[in-house]
Amino acid sequence: MVPYLTPVTSFCTRRIIARTSPWAILVPGNWRLQNHVASSRRTISSQFPVPKEPFTQGATLRGQSGRTYTIYGVLAERRDPLLCVYRASAEGQSFVIKNMIPGEYEYQQDLQKSVASCPNLRTVVDGLPGPELFIYPFLETNFLQFSQKSLSVATRKGMLKSALASLAALYEKNIAHNDIKPNNILLDYEKTGDTFSVTKVQISDLEDALILPLGKYLRDGLCGNQLWRSPESWARAAQGTPSDIFSFGIVCIFVMLNNMVFRVSDSDLAASNSWRYILRRHISFFGEEDGFQGLSQWIGEENPFFERLITLAGTFNAAEPRKPFATWHFVDAGFRDLVGKMTVLDPAGRMTAAQALEHPWFAESGDEGVL
Repeated sequence: MVPYLTPVTSFCTRRIIARTSPWAILVPGNWRLQNHVASSRRTISSQFPVPKEPFTQGATLRGQSGRTYTIYGVLAERRDPLLCVYRASAEGQSFVIKNMIPGEYEYQQDLQKSVASCPNLRTVVDGLPGPELFIYPFLETNFLQFSQKSLSVATRKGMLKSALASLAALYEKNIAHNDIKPNNILLDYEKTGDTFSVTKVQISDLEDALILPLGKYLRDGLCGNQLWRSPESWARAAQGTPSDIFSFGIVCIFVMLNNMVFRVSDSDLAASNSWRYILRRHISFFGEEDGFQGLSQWIGEENPFFERLITLAGTFNAAEPRKPFATWHFVDAGFRDLVGKMTVLDPAGRMTAAQALEHPWFAESGDEGVL
């Protein structure tokens, strides 16, 4: 049986498909969960009012560091709870200011502090505990946008290796990211003539991250984005660092081939059973028999996706065969091998981040372009 860490609360937003409150603390012995949200919130709220409306352009905020930030744009806005993302400036530098999910300020502060030394993770640099705001450095673009430019193979490979190193750093601390996708991997760059040089790569959105005790997994959460989500997340089964690795494998395909392999039509994507169309692609591209059987055992017969996956697998035939990624012979063989090992349907069979960093496909070009 897969050991689970059961979520205490969930939030649905445009950015967070499902959010499990990391204030759930696993107690050794009976694995009981205790929720410390209420006591923490009382302390914060009694000292500072929590804003109920988004800040307006021109508003100034003074961080714990003493630095004053001026807001000059709203990048994302959501209410109830108030979860906004702002663009701000201070002392000639650009920053991003984010509302934290209520009650998670201290937990997130501790989590991000534990990995702040990793140069490839965007961690909080300042904050306001009263209104529960985190302040981050601003980076120019992300993998989703930048990958559309004319880039060398070495540059793309260096981008991926730098991002993968940040995942390995998270996993050393038993932290699962839970929302790996190309627009959550940020970068800065320089351009000389027609040549782009990446100067910084950082994985962002650690607000979705969760500390998982060794050997424990998140259950019941629908983590991540539809186009990058792992099969076990679709099934709301046990999720953890292997789920991130699956998503990162799909990101690798996008960065190197400019192909969103799970992109279905807008109508299918918006359907209440969008899982049907996307998981069929999971099976088509990555559904070799051992991995499929392992995934079935992982989610268990009581899970409704157990039968759903079997039904989807049965839709392939001679007239409409599977299209395994391993047989995409127009793709570099080493890259196919790397991605294939990250996207095994069985979470227990996937390559780890540390193993992926040692894969020959990354090693063959040395550290060119790696930050």
